Amino acid sequence: MDVFVLQKDSIKDFLSSLSTDYLLWAPIEKDGDTLFQPLLDCRNNSPDLANQAKIIKHTIFPQTEPLYSYDQNDQIQAPDAQDIKQSILFGVRPCDARSFSLLDPVFKGDVPDPYYLARRNKALLIGIACTVPFANCFCTSVGGNPCGQEGLDLLCTDLGDRYLVAVLSEKGKEIINKTSSLFIAASAEDIKQGEELAQNAERSIKRRIDLAGVTDTLGRIFEHPVWKKMALKCIGCGICTYTCPTCYCFDMQDEPMAKKRGRRVRVWDSCMYKEYTLHASGHNPRPTRVERLKNRIYHKFKFNVDTFGTFGCVGCGRCITLCPVNEDIIENLIAVKGAA
Repeated sequence: MDVFVLQKDSIKDFLSSLSTDYLLWAPIEKDGDTLFQPLLDCRNNSPDLANQAKIIKHTIFPQTEPLYSYDQNDQIQAPDAQDIKQSILFGVRPCDARSFSLLDPVFKGDVPDPYYLARRNKALLIGIACTVPFANCFCTSVGGNPCGQEGLDLLCTDLGDRYLVAVLSEKGKEIINKTSSLFIAASAEDIKQGEELAQNAERSIKRRIDLAGVTDTLGRIFEHPVWKKMALKCIGCGICTYTCPTCYCFDMQDEPMAKKRGRRVRVWDSCMYKEYTLHASGHNPRPTRVERLKNRIYHKFKFNVDTFGTFGCVGCGRCITLCPVNEDIIENLIAVKGAA
């Protein structure tokens, strides 16, 4: 694995040199929040690499996406997935990079999704290691690491006045070659410092839970009263699913357009909403928040394991941090283990 050093004061030059060939995304501070947005002006708009962006999955799986348009004569026009521009996602946290690895098998299923897969194949991910993990991170409990490399093409580790840059793929090597004048080979001391930071980061994760056997436990407690108690705080707002990097529920909606045309649009949805499972007959198999919260836990820690062989959670902690009533998925899982 090749390892280089990039000076921090060269970041803008690095991004500017790529902006003509790629659509650049980065964490941008806006109104007190950090949002993952297109970086339109590399010279005047610096990425916020100190904070955790609210969510980044919309870069590959947009919150609202037109699938095709139609008219009254059944003439259908669909966007060409090949027209999707190559993109660079800069400042990606390792948990978010790993989340795409969990979404991939969903969209590669029996009917592959051409739009998701085109964006995914044309995206290059440059990560920023979490040398100082955030308060509610628990990535190490679900198979991740604050300095993990899964799903990334380059991984940057903050060494103070410079970044240690590990090349993890052919795409990453191509980017380094395009901007080679900005990089120098890493010294043994640089590499050692990066390894020490990674070890310290892993040790500094404050929130942990042993999930050994939790999938089998969920298979035995579907009717347990613990679910009713667990759901008492939940208000069904859905923020846990909208900010989750691995949730992929969506709805299809038809919208009118000008000149007697319409279009079919895919939009994010949430299994935490009553309407999500409401049948045309009026029957709802998940009529209360008890069933809906239970489904979310089962999806992440049983159904995803049964189908894809891994937990459907990367431990980013956003659902804990952003929940307005302090619902805590770690506490929920502790209650699940206790119900056994």
